[in-house]
Amino acid sequence: MPAMRSKWFGVVLVAALVAAGCSSDDGEGADDTAAAGVTTAETAPVNSAPATTVPATTAPAPTTAPPTTAPPTTAPPTTAAAPELELIGFGEYQVGATTITIDDPAGVRPLTVEVWFPIGDFDAIEAPVPHRYSFLPTAYYDSPNAVTATADAIGPGPFPLIVYSHGSGALRYIHSAYTEALASHGYVVVSADHTGNTSVERISGANASPEENAFNRPNDVRRLIDAFVDPAHPTAGAYAATVDPEQVVVTGHSLGGFTSIAMATGVTNEVGELAPDDRVDAIIPLAPAVGPTLTDELLASITVPLMVIVGTDDITTPVDPNVTRLWELSTVTPAYRIELVAGEHETFTDVCAYQETVPLREGVPQVVIDLIDQFAQEGCLDGDIDIARANELTVTYVLQFLDEVFAGGEPITAAAPDDVIFQSR
Repeated sequence: MPAMRSKWFGVVLVAALVAAGCSSDDGEGADDTAAAGVTTAETAPVNSAPATTVPATTAPAPTTAPPTTAPPTTAPPTTAAAPELELIGFGEYQVGATTITIDDPAGVRPLTVEVWFPIGDFDAIEAPVPHRYSFLPTAYYDSPNAVTATADAIGPGPFPLIVYSHGSGALRYIHSAYTEALASHGYVVVSADHTGNTSVERISGANASPEENAFNRPNDVRRLIDAFVDPAHPTAGAYAATVDPEQVVVTGHSLGGFTSIAMATGVTNEVGELAPDDRVDAIIPLAPAVGPTLTDELLASITVPLMVIVGTDDITTPVDPNVTRLWELSTVTPAYRIELVAGEHETFTDVCAYQETVPLREGVPQVVIDLIDQFAQEGCLDGDIDIARANELTVTYVLQFLDEVFAGGEPITAAAPDDVIFQSR
């Protein structure tokens, strides 16, 4: 049985550390009709015979109208109203988190990886401390939901594997409110820094080219899957031993959304060629950058279940053409398209929490604060959807989708709330 959360441990979904992001390097009601039948009464012919005078004292002969039989009426069929969407909060597992390194045999591209996992026995962890997401020694965020733990604390599994890909100019833990929530429901969630496309390179000006990132990112995800389905792996093996290798999902934000799609389509450019990864069972792009590298033919080739979530007010990767192309060209089922009303690009990150907390630390460089404020313009202003509400909706739809994909759950049919535009096929 999963361990329940201790009393000190909050269940409020909030965010994680620094510099988020995601500008794209790679590049969008049914009408009711009814036919009304009209019945027209016929007019009786006029009698032209002369009238007969009847004495006033003589009562006219009574006339009896023939009985009429009303045609039977059939009540129109009633259609049950769709149930309301039931929001899903933090799960029954407490969440452990740690940072490991996946070495590159060629020594060229080691991966710094964050791992979130369901804890089997929380009481076995001595003096648990909140997990810290650190960008710099003075710039950090202590998680309100996860504790630092090692692989010996993980539950018995088997657990599905979710690989998260951060956006351009972000970091592996940029959406910890999302990744932690998924882990709390019995998923092992892993995310690597995409070297050459993180906030570190954004600040230092050492960004890789768009072509390099378009190839390196899905290759990083492929390497993560290799490691976390291999119980013999030197650093990931202890986690892989609890992973179900037949249940693998890739999700990501912005250019990470591109990355998740590329895992299902493959990608080819002047840097290299990667085939689709047939170990991936579903993809969940968030505010994806669907640029020209993902050709019409590639989008039409998607064969795994798809859920795409985006904000209606996103100006970095707008619904049209990004989500529009993906939705219209892909024909896979099941597929879901979720638009959060008044959602923006950074709605799918923890930047608002960073803006509230990181500047309070002593010694945080101004360049870090400025970068956070820059990203916060797209999701943390008055009129934007509340971040906690957006995360709760995102987690709810994603978990329902994964239940359908992995556990034979019912398709999502709940009525969308007023702040959601919902499509399915």
